[in-house]
Amino acid sequence: MDNSTEVVAHKLAEILTDYLENNWVGSSPDTPTITAQTNMVTGLQLDSFQVMEFMLEVEDHFDIAVDLESLAEIQTINDLALVVITVQSS
Repeated sequence: MDNSTEVVAHKLAEILTDYLENNWVGSSPDTPTITAQTNMVTGLQLDSFQVMEFMLEVEDHFDIAVDLESLAEIQTINDLALVVITVQSS
C-alpha cells in the first residue's frame, strides 16, 4: 500500500465525503468538495461529535488509533493524512 501523503489524503477525502453524504446536518443538501486543504471544522463546520464519528471511520479503515493529543492538532485533511502515516509507521 502506498502511504504517500497525497494518497492517504485522497482516501481520507473519500471517507469524509461518504460520511457527509450519509450524515450531513448542515443547511446545504450538496456535499462540498473535499481536498487535502479542506479544514474539517471551519471549512465544513463539523461539530465535535461529527469529527469524532468521522475519526472512528478513519481509525477503522486504516486500523489505527489516533491519540487525543494528535487529534487536537489536526485541522485539515492533509494534517490528518500526516498523522495517519505517522501512526501507521510507529
